[in-house]
Amino acid sequence: MKKRHCYAVLTLVLALAATSTLAQEIDARAHHSIVEALQLHIEDHPSVFPLEGLDGGIQDYVDGLRLTYYGYGERRYTTRTDFHPAFDVGYFPEDTGNVKAVNGQTVRVRSPQSYLKRIHAIQEGLLFAVERKSTGYKVTLEHTLEAPYYDSKGRAYDKYYTCYRHVDARSLVYLTLLAREVLKDDDATYENIVGRYVFEAGEVIAFVGFDPNTRTTTPRSHLDFSLHPYPNPDSGKSIRKYALNPLLLFPPFGYGDPYTHQRGENGVPVYQFVIDPEAIDAPSKRSDGSIEIEIHAGSVAPDGDFQPARYFTLNSLEISVFNGGEQVGEYTVNRHLKLGYDTSSYDALDEYDQRVPHFSAPLGEQGDVYRMGAMLPARWLKTLNYDWSKPGSIAIRASSIWDGYLDGHSEMVEIRLPAK
Repeated sequence: MKKRHCYAVLTLVLALAATSTLAQEIDARAHHSIVEALQLHIEDHPSVFPLEGLDGGIQDYVDGLRLTYYGYGERRYTTRTDFHPAFDVGYFPEDTGNVKAVNGQTVRVRSPQSYLKRIHAIQEGLLFAVERKSTGYKVTLEHTLEAPYYDSKGRAYDKYYTCYRHVDARSLVYLTLLAREVLKDDDATYENIVGRYVFEAGEVIAFVGFDPNTRTTTPRSHLDFSLHPYPNPDSGKSIRKYALNPLLLFPPFGYGDPYTHQRGENGVPVYQFVIDPEAIDAPSKRSDGSIEIEIHAGSVAPDGDFQPARYFTLNSLEISVFNGGEQVGEYTVNRHLKLGYDTSSYDALDEYDQRVPHFSAPLGEQGDVYRMGAMLPARWLKTLNYDWSKPGSIAIRASSIWDGYLDGHSEMVEIRLPAK
């Protein structure tokens, strides 16, 4: 029988006080340290994909990522955009069903095969919080790293947090039964093990529900999963300002054949971060004078050919503009560090700032699926006094979410701009 872990956590308040200050200290140095610590940790403690497989077993993470339909970063709808600080994962059967939402209303829901599927702890973690939010119930786990990471002032931290959103209300019943078993108390509730019970990696923590505030008449049941370097990610603006790409909890990966999801050489998924010049569409000058660049996701297949891939772990672009043989401007867009983003409010973060370079998702798509768009607005080019009568170029350093830790996870590309 599995050994149950339940501790009286006396240092919880102190841990909260220490790590919450990190939210103001994350810069490039701290980010490098976090990425390194996470990757070193998962080498000895492989992550478990958080959603149960259709066969009822624990999902293989490479196969599980095929089910991710919204990743980390910008999403563009017909009427709005937003910055998605997590990944959404679920199934796509054709059947539909009726279920009762958190708010008590009965609605028609897509993907009943993923509804009430089990959610697994991605790593060993302390049950940190169980909360009811406007988007349904949320479970947060606190994890301890083997080696600490450091903020920009050299202070050490050894905690990170994972959040599991849109969990079904019946998860509270499961957690209450778990509390009674662990504590040997028939009157215990799930609240009695918050801050005390440690889940093992792969242990069931909840069941999949759906977002009761979805804007469609047939919401899709799914898990919204996110990664944070500090607690309470829903407080204030912090969730989107400091959430990191959850793929950092998995080894870098790629497919030998992205169309069939065949694994790489020897069956081992090895990610190759490749920005091939052929994968970048020639910049097009729009009617308003802006420059649009599209970078397609992909990797080098075993035969050496570049092939598009399903997931794009592009995190940043460092853009330098040259005109008439001289550098006239530069700009950096970085999703993790939110460089190039306005984080003063949710609305400001969700809407592209049309005055400066920015990532832009294709219409109706997520920017990290297949391709990523980058826009150099006409207004920004005008501030550089760019002269289209002279030849120029754009130099781009494109970096993956592992940049700064793994070699080969950045690429330099130069794009020529002929004189008009």
